[in-house]
Amino acid sequence: MEPPQVWCEPYRRGIPPGSTADPRPPTPHGLPDYEDAVFRRHDQSYKLLFSIPLAVDQLIRHFLDAALADELDFKRVEILATEQIKAGLVRSQADLIWKIRFRGSHRHLLLAIEFQSAVNRYMAVRVHHYVVAAYHAMTATGPDRRELAPGGRLPPTLAVTIYNGRSRWTAAQDITELIEPVRGWLVKRQPRLRHEVLDLRERARQPLPKANVVSWIASLELDPSPDNVSHVVQRVLERYPGAEHARLREAFREWVLGAAESWGIEEEVLGEVKSLKEAEMIYAGVEELKEQYRERRKRARMEGRAEGRTEGRATMVCRQARLKFGPETAERLLQLLDGIADPERIARIGERIIECETGAELLESARKS
Repeated sequence: MEPPQVWCEPYRRGIPPGSTADPRPPTPHGLPDYEDAVFRRHDQSYKLLFSIPLAVDQLIRHFLDAALADELDFKRVEILATEQIKAGLVRSQADLIWKIRFRGSHRHLLLAIEFQSAVNRYMAVRVHHYVVAAYHAMTATGPDRRELAPGGRLPPTLAVTIYNGRSRWTAAQDITELIEPVRGWLVKRQPRLRHEVLDLRERARQPLPKANVVSWIASLELDPSPDNVSHVVQRVLERYPGAEHARLREAFREWVLGAAESWGIEEEVLGEVKSLKEAEMIYAGVEELKEQYRERRKRARMEGRAEGRTEGRATMVCRQARLKFGPETAERLLQLLDGIADPERIARIGERIIECETGAELLESARKS
């Protein structure tokens, strides 16, 4: 079966379909290029995966509504440009917006997908903004008017937030829940838009659909151990071989490399990884890094180099924190570690780096340790 043709903004800018190049501007957190690459690689793996019709089909069919999936034609799909320019020339962009045709019809569904690694109380507002911005673009004069449904009507929408944070998602899913309650005449005049939230870690604690790429990525988020990574990689390679699934394998490769890079494996090494199987082998080296880390700690303790050991361990821990969370977190962590003389305590803080999702979570853990 020939894969469907997917047209997206990178193609319109002269980047070949399927390229991993990201034409959008850098994220505004101010990290240098190397740290920025660590920050973005994991997010990029999700954008790659859910820019593939197969993944979107399985997302809707097995995690949202199977009946809706049966109505949609995943061979007639299109990724729409998402970048908007707001007042003051500030860029605002959704992660992905799909246009998916209904079977046997010219009607289509507008599917907005957002990726989150932390709970955002006002996520419903952001999703509402992206949907309204897409509608505004469709109703403006110009080529975007062709996206309107027959008769000039706006297409129906489905907004989905895919969340991979450690804590359970607790934010409102409908913008109405964020508005001060009103009574009477005003009730029907408040904005309404619900976005579905797929909490990957929470969902992975329940039985998952088999042979499903969304199930596999959820499994990796809950259990990123080398054994589980190897298991998932083998399933992907067995189920989806061949050139037509190269982008899917690339998406899983990026996820694995992002996890490996967060543990400080050199960029030069990761840059040479060309396949998902190679990425699996690289990730297996994380366990070796952990073991080497423990051995160095044990040797330093036996040699009695307490002062040098503490300083060296603090330097290593701060370097790993800088790679994963950026220079600001590393500097604040260094201030905390300066007051700790016990190298074992510093080592325990270092082991928390791979477990924590945000710099704030790591700093809070360091204060409590």
